Amino acid sequence: MDEATSGLDPIMRDEMLDVFLEFVQEEDHSILLSSHITSDLEKVADYITFIHNGRLIMTVSKNDLVYNYAVMRCKESQFLALDPKDIIAYRKRDFQIDVLVPNGKEAQRKYKGVVIDHVSVDEIMLLLIKGEQV
Repeated sequence: MDEATSGLDPIMRDEMLDVFLEFVQEEDHSILLSSHITSDLEKVADYITFIHNGRLIMTVSKNDLVYNYAVMRCKESQFLALDPKDIIAYRKRDFQIDVLVPNGKEAQRKYKGVVIDHVSVDEIMLLLIKGEQV
């Protein structure tokens, strides 16, 4: 379904998502949902695939995104000390560099003194599309 909940008010959108969740409770049922409404994806998806300009950027389980992915908020000196293998994407801001990492807990252990925040699907999408890769 393409943008299945677009244009619906929040209550109706939530009801539709509940219908989708009920449908996929059956083991042999699934739904392919294309949406820019990331809160819908966070509620119902098992896997999220990011596609930009016809190019597959990433496919990952929603649980992995929600529980493991994180953003490191780095000063330039901290950013320069990072192992490039730990960086999925980064974006320079006014006084910091936001770095998307696949495992926030691992990054916290490895890079002391760097601020690490949980990340929303929206922020992941922005970093993947507007950010740079190493």
